[in-house]
Amino acid sequence: MKLTINKKVFPDVDPGLLEDMLGVLPYWVAEYILYGWKKMDILEFMTDRYGFGKLYQFKGKVLEDGTYKCAEDPDLPYVGKMNTPSGTVYFYQYAMLALPLPDGEYFVTRMD
Repeated sequence: MKLTINKKVFPDVDPGLLEDMLGVLPYWVAEYILYGWKKMDILEFMTDRYGFGKLYQFKGKVLEDGTYKCAEDPDLPYVGKMNTPSGTVYFYQYAMLALPLPDGEYFVTRMD
């Protein structure tokens, strides 16, 4: 249930500041790991925690190294990641995150 900060891409930024930047999202993922994964999938759990209705899915792809790639925007390296029973969750700038789906793909959304 460890949050791993991507120090390679952000070498000049204090890891604590990067963790703070992610807000409550890692805490919700930790809650999913502890209590939710046997009851529902991670997308349903995070949608419930968000509380503002259905999450919007961004077009684009999560690469093997966790980078989010979208044709309209520059590539976005992950800031942090957490391993869950459902797969790896990637956290990005702008309150974006990639939630692993059962088919091996990702649901990329923004939760701000």
